[in-house]
Amino acid sequence: MVDDVVWKSNSCFLKIVDCVNDWNVSAYVTPSNIRFMLLHEAKNEDKIKLFFQDAHEIYVKALMNPFFEPNYPINSQSFDSLIRKLAKRYLVY
Repeated sequence: MVDDVVWKSNSCFLKIVDCVNDWNVSAYVTPSNIRFMLLHEAKNEDKIKLFFQDAHEIYVKALMNPFFEPNYPINSQSFDSLIRKLAKRYLVY
């Protein structure tokens, strides 16, 4: 679904790309084609967009770490903690 929508949009934030039962799937694709996807119930697109933008910034900072290995999972507790804080700030209603 993301592949279909990404070619139709000029924005990184693709909004809701799919629905599964009562859940929505929103997507964000970086200029380097990294995909962030979020499964959620609420339809507050403004907060979801802010979450994705801040998560993208944290991801870029993780990439700049000299010990980061491309194409491997990010196993950093600080990265996980920052993403969880963002989720609490923007996604918990």
